[in-house]
Amino acid sequence: MKSILKNPITNAVCISLFSAFYAVVFIATSGNRLDKILYYNHGNEPFWSAWSRFLAAGNHAYIAYALIALTLLVVVMLISRRRQYDEYHVSILLSCLAAATALTLIAIAVFYILVLSNPVGIAEKFTFFIVVHWISVVFADITYVFLCRWR
Repeated sequence: MKSILKNPITNAVCISLFSAFYAVVFIATSGNRLDKILYYNHGNEPFWSAWSRFLAAGNHAYIAYALIALTLLVVVMLISRRRQYDEYHVSILLSCLAAATALTLIAIAVFYILVLSNPVGIAEKFTFFIVVHWISVVFADITYVFLCRWR
């Protein structure tokens, strides 16, 4: 596995596929009328109501565009690297991926508690979970690229 992670192209392909999947989902759903499935659109909980209105307006496409831009930055920096990473760089990558995994596991636990405590508004809660997950993975990768860029 470590030999695969030494190649910067492997990382570029993985982060590109990951971001492409979520980007397609976010952009495709931003044009649809989500009012029918959003629960908190007119609710009394400030955060979830604001998030629901944000989704209903199709603004989650802007999250996708921002993360696509960050992903492109990561991919360009990875592809521009002329040589493979060494063991030190792979250990940094594994640490960054472990941090993203830890944040995702925390997000899963929070999501589970949110759904158990109040099962309504699942579309808003699940979309928020996906945003947190996607941001953690992209930022872990961009952190890795910046840490290893000048070493």
